[in-house]
Amino acid sequence: MKRWIFLFPLLMALGYANRIQASCGASICPLDLHKSVQAGRLQFTLSHEYINQNRINVGSEKSFVGALPNPHDEVKTINQRALLQVQYGISNSFGISVELPFIIREHRHIEESVLEVFCFEGFGDVSVSGQYGFNFGSPISPARLDFSAGIKAPTGLMDAENEKGEQAKATIQPGTGSWDGILGAYLQIPLFTVPGISGGLYSNLPLNAGISYRLNGKGMDDYKFGNQLLAHIGTEYQMLPHLSLLFFANGRWQDFAEVGTTGEFRSNTGGTYIFASPGLSLHFTTALSAYSYAQVPVYQKVNGIQQVVKLNWQVGLSANVNLLQ
Repeated sequence: MKRWIFLFPLLMALGYANRIQASCGASICPLDLHKSVQAGRLQFTLSHEYINQNRINVGSEKSFVGALPNPHDEVKTINQRALLQVQYGISNSFGISVELPFIIREHRHIEESVLEVFCFEGFGDVSVSGQYGFNFGSPISPARLDFSAGIKAPTGLMDAENEKGEQAKATIQPGTGSWDGILGAYLQIPLFTVPGISGGLYSNLPLNAGISYRLNGKGMDDYKFGNQLLAHIGTEYQMLPHLSLLFFANGRWQDFAEVGTTGEFRSNTGGTYIFASPGLSLHFTTALSAYSYAQVPVYQKVNGIQQVVKLNWQVGLSANVNLLQ
């Protein structure tokens, strides 16, 4: 057990080397490491995302600050999000989840030839969802299909300011001020068994796939983020008794926003993002695990001119307890 304790700081470091929608916010494509419900199991997951938008794109091409007209020229945005997820299984088929994010953001843009800087932190919007799932397939090769539906409530901070007392625009506030609906479906099917690198270990290589759709409402200043579709597909390879390799391909497709009274250009919102997401998963016990993954952009095509990323990181720690035992 001691050797895995020494590996944990390394895993955490890799993660520092979740799902913000704004055109000024992060172009991350969240990877949902979906957990099926189990009767009586209470699960806590604490994760941290780091997204540094330090590139400017026009369409799918690398560009420069001010290349196209904009109410203000975006320069750079660093987004960090700590997310607490709590899931409880009412039965083996039904469960409920709650997500509470905390946002730390640094944003820079140029307006009327003046560089403006916003640095703030605050709680984002709470999401609550229900889940229904069932097993199928054979006892030797079981598969699982889950469906989820939920809402995001306007509970987050919406009056963040910079040091000059200027209020941040709706697109970069920790909270959106909107009620949003979320639908999702998740599938896990065993593909085949492969040998690990440790003698006597065999890994059941699964196919994990998921898709979700977010229907966004109008929020602060009547701004409505474009509806978005998220999808991922991937697998997990258990190479050692406590260590697994993760690999996912995932994408985000986001529609144009409705800019309300913000004065933003609708033409500079929305886009298509595809990422390759390799990672590691470390299982200390059946009740405690950690993971880390990077997101490498394969294709980023924005509408108009927007900020994009070179690399995203996420690290997480998950613990569970069975209240029925």
